[in-house]
Amino acid sequence: MRRIYYGTRRRPSGTGLSLLVLLSACAHSPVETDANVAPTASIETVECRNLLAAGQATEDELDSSSFSLFNWNVHKTRERHWRDDFDALAGNADLVLFQEASIREETIAEIDSSRFWSFAPGYTRRGEVTGVMTLSSVKPMTQCSFTHAEPWLRTPKATSVTQYSLSGTNETLLVVNVHAVNFSFGTGAFENQFSQIRQVLEKHSGPVILSGDLNTWREKRTRIVDSLADALSLQAVTFTDDHRKQVFGNTLDHIYVRGLDVIDTDTEIVSSSDHNPMTAVFGVSGLTRTVNAD
Repeated sequence: MRRIYYGTRRRPSGTGLSLLVLLSACAHSPVETDANVAPTASIETVECRNLLAAGQATEDELDSSSFSLFNWNVHKTRERHWRDDFDALAGNADLVLFQEASIREETIAEIDSSRFWSFAPGYTRRGEVTGVMTLSSVKPMTQCSFTHAEPWLRTPKATSVTQYSLSGTNETLLVVNVHAVNFSFGTGAFENQFSQIRQVLEKHSGPVILSGDLNTWREKRTRIVDSLADALSLQAVTFTDDHRKQVFGNTLDHIYVRGLDVIDTDTEIVSSSDHNPMTAVFGVSGLTRTVNAD
């Protein structure tokens, strides 16, 4: 089942949880909600690609010369001090990408009300909806998302694609927030997830960010991601002080970009999740702000 969601501001009450559960359970039916929560509908790859291609630029733009990204698998926000780490490290990041974001009665009010948010649910259990969430300082033009079930546990892993206007250019930025399939006998489901990402992005000519917990704990998984990166001309972002989580000596969390200058990168060690967050500052190639050495 594939779904589409639109970027919205957070709903400032616990009733938002009930609406999100309803939206994730009723992908084939329109749902009546207020203006803060958008209805969902089933979606196929071509529909997602067409939706993004039809996106109209808006006056709500990211600064092409310099904008920041914060990416973190928050482990379902189970540790109470996760918000302290987030506030200390994310700062005023223009784009915040969460994997294993957990929406519960007690956590929905913790979502930063100053940002727009796009939530793609993966699975629901005991009143908790877990998925990928993208927060942004500007309203996204469009957003679509889809899920792929893990063969072992049958728990869906979500991918969200958001589109943003950029200042000083007619090009738009696509941001792909990925929590990749993890538990599987082979790599078929993992490869299918990245194949769909490739199909959605291959017609987009502007800048791209692909970021998240890619679960590349085997060399074969890394080769699949590398193949997608080569096909889409994406470059891996590197870190001088690299504290990203590793399994079997392989890094799990990644940021890939196209059409962007990398101005700064960092990773931080935290105890509030089993993953360490990544941060980066980007500028659109050819429009990046000049930094004085004085």
